[in-house]
This record gives sequence, C-alpha cells and structure tokens, in this order.
Amino acid sequence: MRLHGWVVACAVLSGCGLSAGDALQPVVPSSAEQELASARIKHIVVVVKENHTFDNYFGSFPGADGARVCPGPTGPAPCPRTPRSVSHDLCHGHDCALTDWNGGKMDGWSADGGSDRGDLLAYSQYQEEDIPNYWAYARRYTLADRFFANALGPSFPGHLFVLAAQAGWAVGNPGFTFPGPYWGCDQGKSARVDTLDSHGDVTPVYPCFDMPSIPDVLPAGVSWKFYGSHFYVLPETWSLFDAVRGVRDGPGWKNVVHEEEFTRDIKNHALPSVSWLVDQDFADEHPGIGSVCRGENWTVTRLNALMQSEYWKDTAVLFTMDDFGGFYDHVAPPRQYGGSPDHPYGLGMRLPLIVISPYARPGFVFHEQSEQASIPHFIERVFKSGRLLSDLDPAAQDGDANDLFHAFNFRQTPLEPLVLDTRDCN
Repeated sequence: MRLHGWVVACAVLSGCGLSAGDALQPVVPSSAEQELASARIKHIVVVVKENHTFDNYFGSFPGADGARVCPGPTGPAPCPRTPRSVSHDLCHGHDCALTDWNGGKMDGWSADGGSDRGDLLAYSQYQEEDIPNYWAYARRYTLADRFFANALGPSFPGHLFVLAAQAGWAVGNPGFTFPGPYWGCDQGKSARVDTLDSHGDVTPVYPCFDMPSIPDVLPAGVSWKFYGSHFYVLPETWSLFDAVRGVRDGPGWKNVVHEEEFTRDIKNHALPSVSWLVDQDFADEHPGIGSVCRGENWTVTRLNALMQSEYWKDTAVLFTMDDFGGFYDHVAPPRQYGGSPDHPYGLGMRLPLIVISPYARPGFVFHEQSEQASIPHFIERVFKSGRLLSDLDPAAQDGDANDLFHAFNFRQTPLEPLVLDTRDCN
C-alpha cells in the first residue's frame, strides 16, 4: 500500500471499528478491468450535499452496517427518529468532532464540547419513508457503508477533498471576511483557516492554496465543469475551487458555472466528462437551513434529467455529503495520516455514498473502506490519468484511497434508469 505524507497508524486497531483485514486497501485494478471501466464510463457526476453521517441517513438500511442503538447521555438506547423539520444546526467543527470521536470510542457526542445540545438530535436517524428516493437509489444501485470523510471537521476540508484529494491540512472553515463568504482566494487578506502540522499543533493560514486538483491530471480532451449554486441569498456561484489558486487565477475558472447549466448542457449535448454538481442553497440539506425533502427533490430532478438523456448509458454518479454535520456515527475512523495520535489528521466520520450507474452493482452494499479522496482516485482511474494527485503533492490522499472499482460490475447487463417522482414537502 502506498503511503504519502505523515502517517499515524490507528493506535488500537480493534478500536477503529474495522478489523485489520478490513482496513487494508484493495490493489490497483488489473489492466483489463481498467480498460473495461474506461470503455464503459465516459461521464462522471459528483453530487455533494451537506452535513449528514451514514447512520443518520442509512442507519437502518438492510444489509448495511448501521447503528440501531446510540450511546445517549443516559446510556445506550434506540436511536431516535430525526424530526421532519430540523430547527437548528449541530456543532461540527474540528473541536466538536474530536470530542465526539473520543480517541476512537465514538461516545463523546453528549460530553462537554460534543455535538449534541441535549435534545438527542445528534443521535437521530431518518427512516426510509423520510428520504424514500435516496433509499430507492440505494436499493436499486450501490450503497457504500465504509465511506469516510477525510477530516474530522466541517465543510471546507470536505469540499476540497472531492476536488483535490487534500485540503492543505485544513481542519476548519475560514472566517468570513469582506467582500463575502466565498472561502478561498477571493477572501480579504485577513482571512485565516486552521491547519494541523505533524505535531498536532494548529497554525492559521490564508485559505488560498497552491495545490494540484483533478483538472491538473485529466488527460487532454477530458472536459470538466463545476456546477454550483448561489450561496443562499447571495448572487455569486459558490465553489471550493475558489481555494485552489491554480483554478481560481487560471483559465479553468471559466468552468465554474451556475448549476442551472447542468440540465441545459444535458439538453444541448454538452455535458463534460467530469462534473461536480454542488448545491449550497436552501436545497443543500444542511440541518437548520435546508429541508432534506427539498434537497432530495433537487437531486431527483437533476438525476431524472440525466437518466432520461443520452448520457445515462455511460455515466457514473457519485452522491455524497461534505461532512458529518455533528450527527452520530458508530464506526470509528480507521486511518490517521497526520497530526498526532491525540490530535489526528485523518479520516473522519462515515458519510453516505450512493453509486448510481448502469454499471453499479445492483442492490449491493459496498463494504470496502473508502473515503472522499476515493472520488478523485476513481476519476483518475476511469480517465487514465498519467499521474495521480499524490504524485504531484504528497499531501494528496488519492494514492492511498480505494478507487471504488469494486462498487461496479463493468461486465454486467447495463441497469435501467430509475426515474422518480418528487415529493410534496409541505
């Protein structure tokens, strides 16, 4: 297994939630499998929503490793159901995540500094009838139950990992500065984001990074776009490519467009080879802000357009979240690759990942350990990138991440699209 950057083995592997065998990464796919994947998949769409763990969305999913019992403040009890309307956000910053994690014990949500406010919302779970269309995708295609965030913390690092397989060792979100909340190179010069060094010490830095990202390793002729939304009530299109200096200050910035162009590009036969479809508006599913029902409808509407188009036959959709949002998950992160044992930089809580494609394994739960950096790795494998991001920068984690190939069967009869009805959210 290739390892890059700082590596800290999980201190007590039996406490990581996985066995030693589970924690190993699969080998690089055979050349035949690589060729077949590249022949079958011509388009990859990465959909990123906000702030939920695997247990919060799929804790009761049949055949998946979900929690039925949660460690509440008075001891283990059945996990409560998430209310239809979530009234407030949960703490999901790095400090709260460390408290929740509690050295791998996964029992700190109710402790001082943990994510739960005392109303048990952090332990709650949606059931199938609450998010029926997401469950329908998971039942028809492939659901991953060992897909981890790449950091114990909030949105900024999570969004960067799906673009660049790293976050410049960031553990938090930048503070908001004039002229607006668009994290990255457009922020005022006083903006800072906390980063972690090899000793576990925190250093604030300006949130504009000289890091390679997926556009840097795509072969010639492989096109890409980032389809983003407005940031709630503000007019500009939000994208974490803003924090990647080579994109923000280079010709690639023209590929960051409003998400309305996604369905327009489908209709105009102009969908790029690689696309990120990211909502940062009131349909983003963020607790206390975005309605999950409205967010599910947003996703369904756009995937319906894709599935009813010429592109379905050769597309892989990877649907996931940016971070854990403060919600409980019972599986301890199994890999640390930076910081210190007590203050690690490494995998965070599990996130939902649904693989939607004609070549996704049908009705399959993918149990292999994977992570947000697996998404860039999958893109690199499918499009035969000559170099990995980790070849360009040892901070990138794609070289150590599962490539998700075993969530697919590229030899199967292609699956039919699943066109779904949106729901009444009133």
